[in-house]
Amino acid sequence: MMTPSDPFQSTGANSPQYEADAYEIRRAETLEGILPRGTGGRALDIGCGPGYFSRMLRDRGWQVVGIDAETVNIERACAFVVETHQGDARTVLPALPGETFELVCALEIIEHMAKQDGVALIEQVNRVLKPGATLIISTPNRWSLEGLGDYYWGEKIRGWRRWDAWNVTHVHIYSSLELRRALRAGGFVMDRLVGYWYRGTLPGGINVRLPFDSMTRFPLNHFGFNTIVSCHKR
Repeated sequence: MMTPSDPFQSTGANSPQYEADAYEIRRAETLEGILPRGTGGRALDIGCGPGYFSRMLRDRGWQVVGIDAETVNIERACAFVVETHQGDARTVLPALPGETFELVCALEIIEHMAKQDGVALIEQVNRVLKPGATLIISTPNRWSLEGLGDYYWGEKIRGWRRWDAWNVTHVHIYSSLELRRALRAGGFVMDRLVGYWYRGTLPGGINVRLPFDSMTRFPLNHFGFNTIVSCHKR
């Protein structure tokens, strides 16, 4: 069974995983279809890594500001951004001026922190966005086929090891509904929820692969391995 690789394993702006890994190729394509075009406005890429999505944003007309904890990532992302901030987003965001950005991207970030820190992250994102501006956030989904098998059945019922969605640095895996509630509580209005990657193993070792990789229609959009949300600040 194929399992998604983690985007934090990037080694460059043209990372091999985005060119050879089926999961990442389609995830990048799905996100590309969601990212809005800019007209010179400022976009913040939280956890920008070496700049894969920063470059995509730049090419769509945005002036991109990148945040990342790793020096090597910041150095590589500099080719695609107008400004960088090195450090943990939880400490960098409070230092940024309020209502500065028309777009914030927080892709595969929130699952790397405790739930209360995720709440604080959403609140800080709301603070730095201009009124009506857009947040695009993505994270693994506990309600996915893998989550239903490995989290609910494996971890909670059978007492197997903690399900971390294939990355030991993941701290809290959200369900799609839990993420929606957190965003609503943080001052955001939902515009679009996309579920991505509909294959996995259910309890009993049943391998399932549905005839689509992404879904935008309720309720199936709530059950992809990855939840991608586009929302705007109230």
